[in-house]
Amino acid sequence: MVLLRKCVKYITLVSFAFLTLALTACSDANNVDEDGRPSTLYVAIVADDGNAELDMQFSEFSAAMSAAIGIPVVMVPGVTHLPAIEGMRAGNLHLIWGSPFVYLLAQQTMDVERLVVTSSPNATNRALFITSNEDIQSIDDMADHTFGFVNAASASGFLYPMYFLINYFGYTRDEILTPGVLFSEAIFAGSNNAAISGAAHGDFDAAAVGHIQFFNAIRAGLIDEDAVRIVGYTPNIPFPGYIANKELPEDLRRDIQDFLLGWGNEEYSRIRFNGDPDVRYVRPDESEIDHLRSMVAILDIDLEQQG
Repeated sequence: MVLLRKCVKYITLVSFAFLTLALTACSDANNVDEDGRPSTLYVAIVADDGNAELDMQFSEFSAAMSAAIGIPVVMVPGVTHLPAIEGMRAGNLHLIWGSPFVYLLAQQTMDVERLVVTSSPNATNRALFITSNEDIQSIDDMADHTFGFVNAASASGFLYPMYFLINYFGYTRDEILTPGVLFSEAIFAGSNNAAISGAAHGDFDAAAVGHIQFFNAIRAGLIDEDAVRIVGYTPNIPFPGYIANKELPEDLRRDIQDFLLGWGNEEYSRIRFNGDPDVRYVRPDESEIDHLRSMVAILDIDLEQQG
């Protein structure tokens, strides 16, 4: 039965991938010159990146990249991460946009490289431990109290804080979720806002939430700034970025990377990255991936579910 489910999942993935790419990618994706450079570079746009305003920015972006690298660039819209990986593996896509989880998943079937990731002075991506309980002044004080996670698939609201707690206290994931071992009770709030609000109003004594979501909640007026305290935080969670198939020649990958590192269009950033004009592409920090890879192994994370 397990094998059957895996086969059905794989057939569905491949069918959807080829259907998507057949509708969007041109027939010359695999045409390369004697140096291995494709005649056209195909870049996947993830499914939730589509709107008319952003389409205009992608047109400017692809035209500028084409001028920089010397070959046409075609943006392939509406591709989710599993078909994008399959499209890259099949040679129908050359660059895909994805989270670090997508990068690790892609590494399972091909040799890939993170060319750039996003960065902004306005956003730090990590998990925070917050509380409104006066008895909790540090990470250690959270023991024997009720604790709120977001949901089991949330990077900032469960995976990163859980991995932190495993290393900090020396318990397993199951022990941390078992009432009376580390916490008197561990609760899934369902969303970052619910976890933030729950910690502020005393529904549970402490919670793990995303740094970005926490300060967005304050700006939106969900809670007052002094309603909770931050008593600790995890290492940074890597931002998404562009992933390249290493079958692309090294010099072409460097040309693409140089273009992305130099791309500083504020209007593009404002429209694409939730109103933040200061987002830029930067070189990846591989130590973050080492941390993530260890976390994936310890927590037995299903990469296909992370996207």
